Amino acid sequence: MPPFSRNEALDHSANYPRGVGLLDGMTILVTGILTKRSIAYAVAERAIGEGATVIATSFGRAMAVTERAVASLPEHVRVVELDVTSARDLDSLAERLGVAHLDGVVHAIAGGPPATLGDDLSTASTSDALETLQISATSLAALTFALRPLLEASPRGASVVALTFAPDRVWPGYGWMGVAKGTLDSLVRSLAVQLGPQRIRVNAVDAGPLRTPAARSIPGASGAIDQWSAHAPLGWDVDDRGPVAAAIVALLSELFSATTGTSVIVDGGLHAVGR
Repeated sequence: MPPFSRNEALDHSANYPRGVGLLDGMTILVTGILTKRSIAYAVAERAIGEGATVIATSFGRAMAVTERAVASLPEHVRVVELDVTSARDLDSLAERLGVAHLDGVVHAIAGGPPATLGDDLSTASTSDALETLQISATSLAALTFALRPLLEASPRGASVVALTFAPDRVWPGYGWMGVAKGTLDSLVRSLAVQLGPQRIRVNAVDAGPLRTPAARSIPGASGAIDQWSAHAPLGWDVDDRGPVAAAIVALLSELFSATTGTSVIVDGGLHAVGR
C-alpha cells in the first residue's frame, strides 16, 4: 500500500477563523522566517490561524526579505531586528518588542561559515566552529534569557520551542552543524530544568528534512531526503512543512502544559526504522 498523502489534512491553518484556535489570545515570537518556504513561515501561518499575534525577527539585509515574506501572512506581522550574536540587540530586545508579556518563542535559527559543513570537521577553524555553535545552539539560551522577564509575565505559563534535526546521529555533510544540534538538544533539557519553576517550558521539534532555503547549503542533503522519502513508514513529503508547524504550535499551546525538556520527533516515523 503506498504512503498516504497528508498535505491537505494537516496543512490547513488558513481554514481556522481568527481567534478560536489553540493559541487564542497568545503573543508568539517567531525567529528564522526568511521566505515563504521557511519552516518558521509555516509556523507563523499556523500560529495566526490558531489565534496568536505573531512577531517576527530578522536582521541586516535579510530584514527586507523577511518583511516581504510576512506580508503574505493573513495578519500583520511586525518584524523586529535581532542578531543573536549581538549583545546590544539581545539586551534591548524585550523593550523593543513593546509587549507586556510573551506566551511563546520559536527558535528557528541556525547558521555558520561554509567551512563548518561537510564530512571533515578539521577543515573548519576553531573560530568558525565556535561561530556555528553560537548561532545554532547557544543562541537558544541567549534568546531565552533575554526574553525571560516577558516569558515569566505570561499569565498562562510560557513555552519555548527550538527546531532541530537528528541531534543523536551523524549525517553526511552536516559537519559542525550536527555538533551544534547535539548541543542544542542538551540545552533544551538544561533550560527546561532551570526555568520550569518559573512556568517556562522548553522543548524541541526534531523534524525530518524539508526543502527549505537553509537545506540548499548542506552537502549531501538530497541523499537524506531520498532516504526519508523511501523508508519513512508514514511517507515523507519534503515540500510539506505543515506537520512540523503543527507540532511546534501544539507545543506552544496549553495542550502540552506538563511537557518540558523533551524533543518531539516529526519525521514520518523514520527514526523507528532499523538501518
